[in-house]
Formats: sequence, C-alpha cells, structure tokens
Amino acid sequence: MSDNTKTEGWPQISSRPAVTIPTAHGAVKIQLAEFPDESLLVVTSLHAPEIPVVRFQSSCVFGEGLSALDCDCGVQLDAAVKAICESGGVITYAWEEGRGVGIAKKLDAIALQETKGINTAEAFRELGCDPEPRDFVNHVKALQLVFSGEKVVIGSRNPRKIAALESAGFKIVERVDWETPMTEEREAYLDSKISALGHIEK
Repeated sequence: MSDNTKTEGWPQISSRPAVTIPTAHGAVKIQLAEFPDESLLVVTSLHAPEIPVVRFQSSCVFGEGLSALDCDCGVQLDAAVKAICESGGVITYAWEEGRGVGIAKKLDAIALQETKGINTAEAFRELGCDPEPRDFVNHVKALQLVFSGEKVVIGSRNPRKIAALESAGFKIVERVDWETPMTEEREAYLDSKISALGHIEK
C-alpha cells in the first residue's frame, strides 16, 4: 500500500493525500488507513522518532465532543496529541463508538447505568454485549503502515491494547500515564475500569 514516499519522516500510506492540522499542542499530519471492514485516521507528529509514543483511540462523542465529566476519552486524546507533538508518535483513531457496539447500544447502556446505578461493564453485560468487544487488530495494522520498527511507548492502561501490540511483535519499552484533569465522576469511572475490565492502576 505504501509507495515509500515520505510525509515529514513518515511514509505515505495511500493515494489519498496527507493533511496537516494545527492543534493547541502543535501541528500534526493525518492520513487515512483504509481496510475492507473500516477506515482509521492515522495521526502522526511532524517528525518520526526511533521509538514513537503510541495511542489507540476510539471515538466518543460525549467525552470528546461534549467534554463529559464522567469520561476520560477527550482528555486522554488531548494528552496524546500533546505527547506526540512533544516526543513524536502515532495516534490511530477508529469510529468505535461505545467500544465498538455503536451509539444506540451506548445510549441504552448509559440509561441502564442511570436507572440501576450500575457501571458500564455491568450495563454492557445486561445488554448481551462483551464489556470490551474491541480487539484493536486494525489499530495495529494502521500503526504498521507508518512504523516499521519494533519498540514503542504506549499511552494506555487497557491490557487488551498492550496484548494487541505484543501479539503483533512490538516491544513495549514504556507505558506512560498522562496527567489529565480529574473529576469525581471521572475518578469513579476509571476505578470501575480497573475492577471490571482489568485496567492497570496508575
């Protein structure tokens, strides 16, 4: 798929042009990784380091678009953009609303949380959904389109993201936790991920 041309140190991954987007933390390059089942944005720093910071991000309209106080998706994405602008790296971004189950099921899950006082994982199970249905395979494939090395730094506490990278042969040399704004609601949500999904504690 790559034609070996360079985009500020990163390869061009398709016939579609790369675009430059200015952010609060600096400019980033954005390309589209197109697979048979879905397309992902590949967001890179302007320079390509030997060991990139990597973040797998799934869409979240409430956390990213509405700045919801009980979700960390938006603040984590902002922190990831800041990290790749400073240190160099890659963010792969997929339209996986509600961890891939879709916006309708996500709304159903939130409604169950509100009426029954249960956490997200419990609400997903009541709806017959896996609490973490994503496998992150396409995120890894998208990363491999721009990065041919083996060593990465990952910004995540999700063990499935770590496992997806390691299964593909990547060596994680460091796992980073970014300082992000906390609210009481967000703290409770992150705590529930530790107990329900096995997320790594800070």
